[in-house]
Amino acid sequence: MTKMRRYPLLSMLNIVIIFSIISLTACTPKDVAYFQDKQPGTQALMDTMFNITSIPFKLRPADKISINISSRNNTLSQQFNMGGGQYLIDDNGNIDFPVLGEMHVAGMNREELRDSLTNLLRESRLVDDAMVRVEYTGLYITLLGQNGGRRVNIDKDKLNFFEFMAQIGDINMNAIRTNILVIREEDGVISQYELDVTKMKNVYESPAYYLHQNDIVYIEPNNKTKRSTTNLGNMFHTWGFWTGIAGVGGLSIWSLIDRLRK
Repeated sequence: MTKMRRYPLLSMLNIVIIFSIISLTACTPKDVAYFQDKQPGTQALMDTMFNITSIPFKLRPADKISINISSRNNTLSQQFNMGGGQYLIDDNGNIDFPVLGEMHVAGMNREELRDSLTNLLRESRLVDDAMVRVEYTGLYITLLGQNGGRRVNIDKDKLNFFEFMAQIGDINMNAIRTNILVIREEDGVISQYELDVTKMKNVYESPAYYLHQNDIVYIEPNNKTKRSTTNLGNMFHTWGFWTGIAGVGGLSIWSLIDRLRK
């Protein structure tokens, strides 16, 4: 009679333990979905709602650009396209442009440099119908961390953080999305910004919403990924481990009770 009562109790104990484990492991993570503070149906101007200023990339020393001059007179324009039109901006923010000589270009965006060169060539009568095209050839953002280390090239005048995320193929599911670090160096000053992509407002209001050339973006791995670098790793966080513990623990407890009763 005692044995008949003992085994149902043992089964019930295991069921309670297993159900508790299932409840814990079935919890939905709260830091995965983007834009959890969204407000569908609302409308507002970006600059009034989030205080966002959209500024095109400004050229800096060490940036690489290409400049191509075209004209109906190929002989005239060709002299400005020597060396393939590739330029490295020096430490003083200058480039050595054919015929015109040294030009200060740091601080200009691509459109401003294009307009400045067009006016110089036309006003000096060097090329009356000059058409100028300026392209970025060496602007990039450095990506580190869970999404792999690499340079992400810039080929447009402005790049916001969500466009950057799409360009790198989204944020890895094994990454922490609530503290993405953006490191920025400007005029000898290093600034750090932390972005939480689960909160739309947090990203939009950050000075790092629009990325700059040479920014460093670090995406931290989550705890599961960090644990996997050790020998035991995630053993204590697996379903098999805890169901095994539940079974062994249940048997041990009732074995002890059985001995005490005898």
